[in-house]
Parts: sequence; structure tokens; C-alpha cells
Amino acid sequence: MRRLICSLLLVAIGASTALADPPSFRAGITRIAVQGVTPFEALIAYPTEAAEASIEDGPFKLQANRDAPIAAGARFPIVLFSHGGGQRPGTPLAQAGLLLHLARQGFIVVAPFHPATDKPFIDRPRQMRKALDSLLADPRFSQPADPDRIAMAGFSFGGAVTLLSAGANVDLAHLSAYCHDHPDDTRACDGIATDGSWAKVPPSPKSDAVLPLKALVLLEPYGAPFAQKSLTSIDLPALIYSTSQTDLRPEGNALAVAKALPKPPQQVVVPGSHFVFVDVCSPDLAAQVPEVCNDPPGTDRAAIQQRVKREITDFLRGRLSAVP
Repeated sequence: MRRLICSLLLVAIGASTALADPPSFRAGITRIAVQGVTPFEALIAYPTEAAEASIEDGPFKLQANRDAPIAAGARFPIVLFSHGGGQRPGTPLAQAGLLLHLARQGFIVVAPFHPATDKPFIDRPRQMRKALDSLLADPRFSQPADPDRIAMAGFSFGGAVTLLSAGANVDLAHLSAYCHDHPDDTRACDGIATDGSWAKVPPSPKSDAVLPLKALVLLEPYGAPFAQKSLTSIDLPALIYSTSQTDLRPEGNALAVAKALPKPPQQVVVPGSHFVFVDVCSPDLAAQVPEVCNDPPGTDRAAIQQRVKREITDFLRGRLSAVP
């Protein structure tokens, strides 16, 4: 049970637009079924005028209105979100605080519950595409959602998925060489072959599910699978977060991605460790998965997340405020 819970946790003008002078919305949530080889669900968080209430979803407590009508009179930008976890199943509910905040700021957020897979670099970008297509086909969202204004955010392995969805490609030979030289980067390199067997593996082709993104937000991204040449085509504005006490070595991950992107990204370092981007846990949950819920001494996770929410909102508003 403890491992299951830990796996679950690992895991953006007028009447026609929504961000030039954004009104204050409340958060609505719903789930949509997404079909595929392995069907899955996606959480949709969106602006509504209906009153919020306390909602319990497994070990998570949310403040939102379930299945409320979407706010009328505007077209809203879309933010896709990919949680962490790699091959394991996971949940975006571990970061619902950010997703619901974005909904209140006038964004429609699409966040898959990624199912387990042996091919996460291939399957997860396809799941993002399928989740977006399902949103745009849903009669509740097909008109209010603006497909010309899409950004994507991802945490940890979700950061890698975000880069793949933007057009990056994986370089396993680069990853293997990095892990051979940095065996202490255990979060990046667990299970990676370092015996030379991947040395001649060619870089993968770009995903067949690349999306028309306008901006990227990367929260402690898993960047080790990407050589510099793998990221040169991603000429997009990006906001990249790392933490001061992370065990996902920044020089091979967040900082390496920032250095490789052709357009210099905004970079922010916040206090805490890798999981400071996961919502503040209840006492019961913290007792079960302390490695996810507990922070280094002196870290105020709630205050850090309030800052991050404001910064991400301002960044996305600036990039998605008008149709290009």
C-alpha cells in the first residue's frame, strides 16, 4: 500500500479571450475517459462561476465544484500537465493545488492519469495528444477551449514528456554515458544501463504526437535523456524550476535543459527538495510516504507553492494572452 501511494504521488481580451484583464473564477473539475490501447482518464480543471466545495478523492482533498458548467462568455487557453512517475501509474491530484489555481485564473487544464507502461517515452506523449483531442471533442469544452493557445507543464518525468510533446527526441546513448559518469544521480539513473550496451543506440525519432505548444513550464524536469542536439528544435519560451536541495542533479537535468534550449529560458531556484512541488500532505499521508511529503528543515512548502503559482500564472498569461 505504501508503494502504491508513493507511486500515485509521483507522479493560460475581451469577450472572445480570457486573459487580458482576467476575471476571478472558481475552479470546476471533471474527469473524461480517453480511449487508446490502454484507456485512461484525464482530470479537467476549468473556470466556473459555481461555488466551490470540499471534495475528497482518495487521499487527496480538493476545493472545487465537480462537473459544474464552465464559465460563459470567453475562450480559454489550454494548459496540459504531465505528472511524474515514469513507468508507474500516477495521478495529477498530487499537484491539484496548482491545477485548480490555473483554472481560477482562466485556464482549462488537461491532466492525464498516466497508466503503467513499459514505453513511457513513447506512450506518454501519445496520451497527452489523446487527452487533448478528447477535450476538444467534448461538447462541454469544444467551444470554450482555444486550440490556438496551448501550453504544457510537467513535473519530474512529466518534464521529459513535456519536452517530447514539444518536439525533443530521446538519446539513450547520451543517457547511458551521463549515468556512467554520474552514478550518484540515482533519481535520473535508476535502471539505466551503463555497461556500454546502449553506446550505439541511435537517438529516437521525434514523437508522432508532437503538439502545437506556445510555452513550456518544467518543474524539476528529468532532462538526462536529452543530448543538447535533441533540444535545438524547441524554440519556445520556457520557465524552468529546480530546487536547492534536490537529488535530481541540476547539471544533468534542469540546468542541462536550460543550456540546450535555443531560446534562453527563465530559470528559478526555490528552496527544498525534489518533491516541494507536490501539494502539502495531510498528516496521515506524510506518515505513509515521508520521502514525498517531508521537506528539509526550514522549508515552507506552502509558501513556496504560492510563489510558484503566481510566477507560473504570470508566465503563461504573458505567452497565451492573445492569439498569435
